[in-house]
Amino acid sequence: MHIDPKPTFRTAFAPALPWPQPTEAFLAMAGGAVGIGACALMVWLMHAYGGLPLFLMAPLGASAVLVFAVPNSPLAQPWSAILGNTLSAVCGVVALALLPLETAPVLAVALAFAAMMLGRALHPPGGAVALLIGLSPDLLTETGALMIVFNTAVMTSVLVASGLVFHRFSGRKYPFRTSLSQSGPPPTRRLGLTEENLSDLLSKFHQSTNLGAVDLARLVAAVEAELIQPPFEGVTCADAIALEHLHVAPDASLQEILSKLQQSETSKVAVVNADGHLAGLINQRDLLRVLSNGSGDGSNFTPPLARDLLHAPVTSFDGTLPLGDALHVMVRDNLDHVPVCQEGVFEGFLTRSLLLEALVWPATDRKAA
Repeated sequence: MHIDPKPTFRTAFAPALPWPQPTEAFLAMAGGAVGIGACALMVWLMHAYGGLPLFLMAPLGASAVLVFAVPNSPLAQPWSAILGNTLSAVCGVVALALLPLETAPVLAVALAFAAMMLGRALHPPGGAVALLIGLSPDLLTETGALMIVFNTAVMTSVLVASGLVFHRFSGRKYPFRTSLSQSGPPPTRRLGLTEENLSDLLSKFHQSTNLGAVDLARLVAAVEAELIQPPFEGVTCADAIALEHLHVAPDASLQEILSKLQQSETSKVAVVNADGHLAGLINQRDLLRVLSNGSGDGSNFTPPLARDLLHAPVTSFDGTLPLGDALHVMVRDNLDHVPVCQEGVFEGFLTRSLLLEALVWPATDRKAA
């Protein structure tokens, strides 16, 4: 079968990025000006008042692109930027000290790659730092090895500090969120994937340097919301619960409990106080355990009441909770029946079958029926 290579060629060399939003382009432009301006101001202050011969380096422009245009990238984070550039400066100095000018740039870049990756501080402008120093033996002679490394660390730190201040007002998150538990999507919007699981997936597809685990979690949650929320738009747990109230009073007998379970064909029954508040749940396992123990005791068996069998529910939903959020929790925790309460008053059970019904049968149609 013949495949036309032209579409593949055009796709491979077409822009990989979408058109930027005007606001994003303006923020990146303003941030770059702020960052490099802060570095230039530091150089001027040190020359005028501090006595330190600091100087601007071309790779700072590349670092500014990362810090201000893609601040969520793992490559742009403070650790990566400051340590990556500093380690690369050390590698450039070492390469000049060990090799002649013709081969020093090669060793400088190679060592910089290794140092940044081992230090978990991969920062693309670091390669430019190492190459610049490897190509500049006069800079080493005039400035000194220690001053070159110090200048790189200070200038990158000033750039990052300006990024920290700028992004407090830009609406972007910098530094990047590093904890899924603290900064990822809320629990009701999260799959049962840990930060370690997400990091493993990124490593498997060689995307660890392009995307962080937390941002991947946020993207997955957003995709799920797009897929799940439209069918459940405006529908709450109170709209989807069973109309029959599967509950008994705390003093209900064993026979009443068994009868309720048999009538409803469910695995759980709620125990509700006189004021309507949920006291606990009884499931089939509780009853089977009691009956099996009682059968061995012969005539000494005293049937327990509902209050003797109940246990607190592991999970319960408020009636106002959006049904899409409830779906996430039930799938994640493998729940089949969850009690729904309104201000503590038991309303009914939300079951998997009712979730499916809500998915294929809109709430307006159910109410009309």
